[in-house]
Amino acid sequence: MMMLNVHVPGAHPYDIGDEIWQEPLEDAIRAEAETIAGYAGSELLQSPDQLQRDALRDRVIAEMTRALVGVGDTYRAPDGILCSLTDPYGDERVGKATATPPASPSPSRAVIIPAMAPTVVAVLRFESLPVDERGSRRAVVRWSDGSTGEALRWYEDE
Repeated sequence: MMMLNVHVPGAHPYDIGDEIWQEPLEDAIRAEAETIAGYAGSELLQSPDQLQRDALRDRVIAEMTRALVGVGDTYRAPDGILCSLTDPYGDERVGKATATPPASPSPSRAVIIPAMAPTVVAVLRFESLPVDERGSRRAVVRWSDGSTGEALRWYEDE
């Protein structure tokens, strides 16, 4: 069993596998690529037309498929969002660290350091979105991991 984690506050992981309640990795990758392309703005697209979004989606699918093969693999999307494959049971049983451990951990004890989702460091700007988008405004921020991207999208009349 694997989980595809999208390191964004509030994002639910994809349960990957062959069971009926699980999702194939390819489908989860496609869904995430669609989300990235759907929310992409001028920092990732030369124009907001569907051809540009489709090209970005296809690029992300290809990159994620190459990068995310087994437990422990990570991928940073063009919008700065980190994705990773984990074994939700194996990490705890085996003690696999999900971040850099201290310099000299005790050899008799496993060190588990939870992966922290990036937080907003600064609001960079507010942008109007094209009419065909979900929402009419968005906030672009700098995240604690140094990346920039959309933090919030809303309709101006809300």
